[in-house]
Amino acid sequence: MLSKVTAGVLGAAALVGAWVVQEGAVRVSVDERDGDGQHFHLLLPAALVPVALRLVPDDKLRPAAAEAEPWLPAIRLASGELASRPDTELVEVRQEGEHVRIFTRGARLVIEVQSPRQKVYLSFPLKMAGQVAHRLEELVPSS
Repeated sequence: MLSKVTAGVLGAAALVGAWVVQEGAVRVSVDERDGDGQHFHLLLPAALVPVALRLVPDDKLRPAAAEAEPWLPAIRLASGELASRPDTELVEVRQEGEHVRIFTRGARLVIEVQSPRQKVYLSFPLKMAGQVAHRLEELVPSS
């Protein structure tokens, strides 16, 4: 009996692990280059973001939804379209020691910023961006 329970728990853990891997991860990395520069690195399963948004009370999320409202349909649409396209360079700006790149890699959006003071890296699955936009649209009152 114990072996069946153990097998069931391990099987469920494997399914959850596969789901998290399939959904991808959100990666945030900030490295300051100053003397005692701070370093911040976060790797979070992307599957948790839409779940976490469901746990935030609607009245706390509504102001963000109202502020983002004009862009939500574009975010939802672009995230779906970009995820189905080959890797694409969307923006690249170089000026006076600073370099900014926004591009897709696979089904992920990647933002890289390098300056003399800091290096910032952000990547997340485009599917997650669409899910977040959809959740925020649910909170915007109909016109």
